[in-house]
Amino acid sequence: MAKQKPRATYTEEDMTRAITDILENGISQRLASQKWDIPQTTLSSRLHGQTPIGDQEQPHKLLRKTQEARLVTWILRQESMGYAPSHSQLREGVVALLKQ
Repeated sequence: MAKQKPRATYTEEDMTRAITDILENGISQRLASQKWDIPQTTLSSRLHGQTPIGDQEQPHKLLRKTQEARLVTWILRQESMGYAPSHSQLREGVVALLKQ
């Protein structure tokens, strides 16, 4: 069984620096990929306009990022007051957000 290569651990700042190296300093994608430890396919995708996965809307999710943020804020507010919302309360909150 082949050993899997560990997942790359680069930051958004590393990605920005790699893209800057390519666009402004003229180094190749391959060299920038090696220098900043970013997979070359990932770097190429970003150069062609793909947004970071964390910023993409996920089609399988029911809530948009803004709706999810509102729900999280409500949960944290409840927690700060000493209440733990039940599963049914969370479900009702999601349904209410979806109806908006």
